[in-house]
Amino acid sequence: MSKQPIAVELEAINREGETQVVRDSSLTVQGYSVYLRAVEASGLALATWIADYDTIGPAYQLAERLGIALAIPLTVLVPELNSYKPGNSTEAREA
Repeated sequence: MSKQPIAVELEAINREGETQVVRDSSLTVQGYSVYLRAVEASGLALATWIADYDTIGPAYQLAERLGIALAIPLTVLVPELNSYKPGNSTEAREA
């Protein structure tokens, strides 16, 4: 079955017990995951895990590069980073 990539997703995660996506400030962010979302021939949109990172800088860079390379949008699902831009933090410059 062929898959058509439709988006790159960057999510904040919490690893206490079962790994969960952090949607608001009720959970502590303990890392970041990058996923590639694609539509299968059947019409189902499934996400494939690409990588986990402890910090946002490398995760954002990978997600952004994948989006550019595949010409698909990047969706950032990180509550505290709605205005994050690479290079604006020490962490991003060190990555």
